[in-house]
Amino acid sequence: MSCPRIELVPATPWSLRLFDRIPLPAFWAGVALGLAAFGLFLLYTAVLGEGAGRLAGVSFEWGALAEAIQDGLLGFSVAVTAASMRAAREEIEAVRPALAGRLGDGADLARAVLRYPRVLLAAIGACGVLSSFPTVLSSDMWIGGRQPGWTHPTVVWLFLRNAVTWWLVLRGMALELITGRRFSELARSIEIADPFERAPFAPFARRALRNVLLWMLLAAWLALTYVGPGWAIGTLMALGLTTVAAFACAAFVLPLLGPHAKLRAAKQAELAKLRAAIRAARDAALAPTATERPGRLADLVAYEARVAAAGEWPIETSTLLRFALYLALGLGSWVGAGLVQHAVERVLG
Repeated sequence: MSCPRIELVPATPWSLRLFDRIPLPAFWAGVALGLAAFGLFLLYTAVLGEGAGRLAGVSFEWGALAEAIQDGLLGFSVAVTAASMRAAREEIEAVRPALAGRLGDGADLARAVLRYPRVLLAAIGACGVLSSFPTVLSSDMWIGGRQPGWTHPTVVWLFLRNAVTWWLVLRGMALELITGRRFSELARSIEIADPFERAPFAPFARRALRNVLLWMLLAAWLALTYVGPGWAIGTLMALGLTTVAAFACAAFVLPLLGPHAKLRAAKQAELAKLRAAIRAARDAALAPTATERPGRLADLVAYEARVAAAGEWPIETSTLLRFALYLALGLGSWVGAGLVQHAVERVLG
């Protein structure tokens, strides 16, 4: 079965169009891209380095292994974005029956959700390029603590590879958040009978969890760069952990905002009707010639308590537990990698 094409508005980014042309599932396409980048690294170092797989001027060992991890990050960052965008089309189709044509057909829904502001995405990608400068300016990675110069072949390779990687990573993260927010807005057009009707919102909860799982797996892979001594800038780990945690929480919450607003409005409307009915039943029960059915007032009060206790988010405790597990997978891998790096530096030092 072929994968659905990734069609974004106003135009699909080139990296995702490339994925549409690779006849493989997203994971294996990411592996293929990573291997292609690593093959280019071997060719580059054979010509301009100290031999195939050996960078000149760097102070850390096992450079080929560090490069393989970085090239895998490049491939998997596009793979995660592609898998997420393809899954978004499936989730749009899952929501469509509950909309009953209120927002048009499947193509209309896809255009409403799978769109992004081009200028914003370009600016975020540019931030990814700027973030690559510290990776080649750090004195920890160069022999003698001095960068050999911007025209040095190693500096050129590291900067260009990091710039492309972080361009792709940050653009992918931005697409994830934008798509999650737009997808959540579909919930506002779903009609529900009462605040206890959660089934139409199941695709939104599924999207929230899938977002976090995919990106936390990528974060766990990125954590491998902190295992080897000198492979990554240790002082940036706290910033990285904060960024990963903030992104994961945003990616989880954004698809749920629309359902939350819908359930909250349904709950408030139900409570308003109930309280009006309770006042009418109370007045009838207290009238000199009471005609109210015995027990009706008690039933209304009991139902009001049940509605007031109803949750306003389309998730259950099990969903929160799975979110916490996925978050621990990403953040825990960074902490574990940091501890391994510290232990290795103690041993080698």
